[in-house]
Amino acid sequence: MRKVFAVVRYYVYDRTVPALTVIFVLATVLAFWHFSHLASGLVETGALQATSMYSQSITELRTFYNSEVVERVRPRGVEVTHNYAATAGAIPIPATFTIEFGRHIAANNAGMEIRLYSDYPFAFRKEGGPRDDFEREALVQLRRQPDKPFYRFEQLGGRPVLRYATAVAMKAGCVACHNSHPESPKTDWKVGDIRGVQEIVQSLDGVAAQTKAGLKDTLIFLASMGILGIGGLGLVMGRIRRTSAELEQRIVERAAAEARLAALHEINLASTSTLDLRAVLDLLLEKSDKLVPFIAATTIRLVNRQSGMLEPVACRNLDEQKWKAETAGGSHNRLDRLLAEVNKPLMVLNAQTDPRSLSSNFLRNQGLVSYLRVPLIAQRRPLGVITFFTKVEHRFTDDEVEFLSALAAQAASSIYNAQLYQETAAAKRDVEDANAALQKQTLELARSNAELEQFAYVSSHDLQEPLRMVASYTQLLARRYKGRLDADADDFIGYAVAGVKRMQGLIQDLLEYSRVANEDHFAAVDCGQIFAEAAANLHAAIMEAGAEVVSEPLPTITGDRRQLVQLFQNLIGNAVKFRNHAAPKVRVSARREGGEWIFSFRDNGIGFEPEFADRIFVIFQRLHAKERYTGTGIGLAICKKIVERHNGRIWAEGQPGKGATFYFAIPASK
Repeated sequence: MRKVFAVVRYYVYDRTVPALTVIFVLATVLAFWHFSHLASGLVETGALQATSMYSQSITELRTFYNSEVVERVRPRGVEVTHNYAATAGAIPIPATFTIEFGRHIAANNAGMEIRLYSDYPFAFRKEGGPRDDFEREALVQLRRQPDKPFYRFEQLGGRPVLRYATAVAMKAGCVACHNSHPESPKTDWKVGDIRGVQEIVQSLDGVAAQTKAGLKDTLIFLASMGILGIGGLGLVMGRIRRTSAELEQRIVERAAAEARLAALHEINLASTSTLDLRAVLDLLLEKSDKLVPFIAATTIRLVNRQSGMLEPVACRNLDEQKWKAETAGGSHNRLDRLLAEVNKPLMVLNAQTDPRSLSSNFLRNQGLVSYLRVPLIAQRRPLGVITFFTKVEHRFTDDEVEFLSALAAQAASSIYNAQLYQETAAAKRDVEDANAALQKQTLELARSNAELEQFAYVSSHDLQEPLRMVASYTQLLARRYKGRLDADADDFIGYAVAGVKRMQGLIQDLLEYSRVANEDHFAAVDCGQIFAEAAANLHAAIMEAGAEVVSEPLPTITGDRRQLVQLFQNLIGNAVKFRNHAAPKVRVSARREGGEWIFSFRDNGIGFEPEFADRIFVIFQRLHAKERYTGTGIGLAICKKIVERHNGRIWAEGQPGKGATFYFAIPASK
């Protein structure tokens, strides 16, 4: 024991510098090894997180491009193709867009490469298949676990890289396109199948170089510090005591800071446990009272959305009714009146004498002296203020202001969420009331439509016989007495004949309208023949107007032949009737989108105001002068019923004087 004690005494007291030198060298080596190991892990972790974010961003960009660009422009006739650069007015498909975007990123960031590949690449993708073992393994692994990324750190081209691969699954909007594309190598895709892989190759050269440089600087710094420390051992020993005291102080401060952070976390958990605004405020006041012992009272005022003024809503350690009575109302409750700067705290040392205080007498009676008023700001919008009072004159330190500001920010977030919940709940109730009213109106409308169909079917039959008799007599009067009576009598008879003809047309249209709901004979129908038959039925009207009625090749669909002929006939006749001074031109075409055929009837007629696009399909609705354009206002309503009987939809677009286009979509035959 004496020998051991002598050795320790020798190296601790007599050979302090050599002993410290050895310890320093060992510590430097261990520190360098530790930093090197830690830096390597940080490089990989940071690269993995950054690359994962890149991959998610590119995937979201492709999804956004497909849904918000491709799906919007394709119905307007814009071609979506991989060879978009050679096709005028075309845009790239989502995969080509991603590849081109990856090349753009690689051109600006030499350390990154983005690649898409698949087991079933299109022929025009010369490098669309797997090129190495990693890519082949990625395809296998991602089919097994499509929700889990596949990555590896390796050497590629003599440099360290991270290869990060994620699965590209087939979306509902892509299956039909891939299965029907003439160059598709696989035509039995289903939603959710793994189409291929998106891989990001991220170079680690730059990060590794920065890390090595940082390690080198750290090592030099440690060595310099050690040399200086050994050289100034006497000074160091003297500073150890002072450093120890400072360290103890920092430990105390850190413990206090950790306690505050823990308290903020506790307040956050407590305030997010409820979305009731009053419960949130009471909970916040209770926690803040326990958290900051020197705070004697706390008040909260919130901005009224309608008036823009601050209203007292909650307080702690005060008589709430008296406080609200003293501070409610008046122009002094403006936010700019309570805070010199809306986004900065305001400290007042003596609230009982300071003119910025709202109610000095009330504060004096409560024994409150100093206060710190902090704005409540959430989503860059001031919600109100929270004020912390003390019973002795107290100058809030920077740390206290910072902490109470953090507390106010936490409070503002909780208050904002509670207010948003209340607004959402109120909006939900409004929507539910509106839905209930809409359902009631829908039931009434359905009942009215059923009654209208029954009335149309029965009354039109009952009116046919007496109307035929009236028509016969009026026509007989017109033939027998024309020219034998005065001019007014001839006009009156003419009005009667015209009125009877209009009544006959109206009854016939009502019969057709009611017949749509009662007769269905669905079969495969060639729409080209439907167009020809409808045009033949309108031959006289077309020739009289000098109209040009043409059709592009039309598909075969499943439907009721008689109803479809009437649909085509009504839409073509409508275009011929509502014409400008120029000769009418009507073009009929169809295109397939997804699982339905969309037909269009485009004309160069008088058009209509866009706000009337839905109104024109309502029965008996007419937008144009009856004196110039005859009709009953039932034709387009019949079109709407026919399309809906075929599980389709109909709409129209137009501009006054620039023609109109009527569209209807019907499910394609399976």
